Amino acid sequence: MNRPPRMWSLALALLAGPGAAMAAIGTDAAQELTRKSGLWVQLDSLGSQVRGGMSDALDKDGARISAAQRARMLDCAQSAFAADGLREIGVDAVAGALDPSDVAPLRDWYDSALGRKIASAEEASANQILAPQERLRRGGEALSAGSPARTAALQSILAETHSVEIMADTLIEMAFAVQQGMATLDPASTPAAVAGIKASMEARRPQLVQHYAQISLPAYAFTYGKLEDDDLRRYAEHLTSASAKTFNDASARGVARALTAGSAKLGRCLKDAGAKS
Repeated sequence: MNRPPRMWSLALALLAGPGAAMAAIGTDAAQELTRKSGLWVQLDSLGSQVRGGMSDALDKDGARISAAQRARMLDCAQSAFAADGLREIGVDAVAGALDPSDVAPLRDWYDSALGRKIASAEEASANQILAPQERLRRGGEALSAGSPARTAALQSILAETHSVEIMADTLIEMAFAVQQGMATLDPASTPAAVAGIKASMEARRPQLVQHYAQISLPAYAFTYGKLEDDDLRRYAEHLTSASAKTFNDASARGVARALTAGSAKLGRCLKDAGAKS
């Protein structure tokens, strides 16, 4: 898929809607690239992550939550982070950023033998049932045993795909969505208090970025463990191309917009649900 290798689950097993600018490429081409890159599937996973996080939070506070309240909150999380809406935002971000001349080289990369090889490695890693700490342990061993050139290629891949920033943003928005939902259960909660929750989480972003920067390199080393050094060098080289840089930048913006839009929609849904209680 050649996006951050399905590592958003490591973020927590989490600016507005679709851009108003006219698309530089057609929606069909943008959707094709989001599918080939893996962004399509990753956006789909956000809804289940948010709903799962909210369900866990509700379980911890179950004594004062009715079954009806729980159902409304989970329904709001499901609808706010529905895959179709998130994907629309992601596709819009890609369509608005790419030039028609970017499409062919990106398509060629994803359809190439190495592009498919990388996608296969990422899919195999994602499907492997293994505790996160064990992944990091094995990845750390692979880093220690690998060449300096291999480590440099992994570092370049990590930087060019914006994985660390995406994971930090995902965690912040997901945690905010959960806390926003829990705040609706407190009669004393105010809009200012909810805004304070978001500000507090945003203040932690530097620490989150630092944390994910530390764990992402061994995680990548594990994911790409069976690839040759030259494969990683060529992948890193591809990511520095103009078309790949534009695509990855657009994908990161799409994820940020989708997360923010989902949180805003969740807030409106929870407010409406509270008014109908």
